[in-house]
Amino acid sequence: MPTVTNSPAEIAAARTLNLTRAFAAPRRLVFQLWTDPQHVARWWGPHGFTNPVCRLDARPGGAIRIDMRGPTARCIR
Repeated sequence: MPTVTNSPAEIAAARTLNLTRAFAAPRRLVFQLWTDPQHVARWWGPHGFTNPVCRLDARPGGAIRIDMRGPTARCIR
């Protein structure tokens, strides 16, 4: 029986999720709304939640941190 080996790149490719959505807005504006922390903090999360901490770096290898505060005032990191 042959041995199956998967490289890290093959494993990562198998776990990739691609989402597509069309917006009735200019591409530049949509990009800004997804990458500017001030904009993201206004729309991220369920209704009734706020985002007191919203930091993101959209560059390759960057990171995202959003702390959400719900109606009970509990902060979720």
